[in-house]
Amino acid sequence: MITVMWKTAAGETGEVQLSGDDKWTFGRTGGADEPTVGVDHPLVSRTALVIRDSGPGPVVFRGQRDNGAKVSLVSVIGSVTWLDEGTAGNLTAEENRVELSLDGEVLVTVDVEFDQRGSVVERQQADER
Repeated sequence: MITVMWKTAAGETGEVQLSGDDKWTFGRTGGADEPTVGVDHPLVSRTALVIRDSGPGPVVFRGQRDNGAKVSLVSVIGSVTWLDEGTAGNLTAEENRVELSLDGEVLVTVDVEFDQRGSVVERQQADER
């Protein structure tokens, strides 16, 4: 299980726990799959960010088009890893914050808490024992 906590530029905050195939999504509202957290901004993609549980740590997928946007994984010591459009990154105990910025303004900050554990395969093998 992972805990996703977010804060938007508009001051909205929230927290949700995910397990199994659950996903947390941030993006433009409207459309078939309503995002968990929506924003009404024409330059934000419908699924700008998707976070789901995976291997030893959660995975964040950047669905956000370029449009002047930047998506970063931020570590506890302040170092930054940038995610390109259409790519994913693994969150770790040291790098567990995600920020989506558009034209220099941070639209959403997401902190993810989770226990360190083995890969999906290792966890499945342990369950079979």
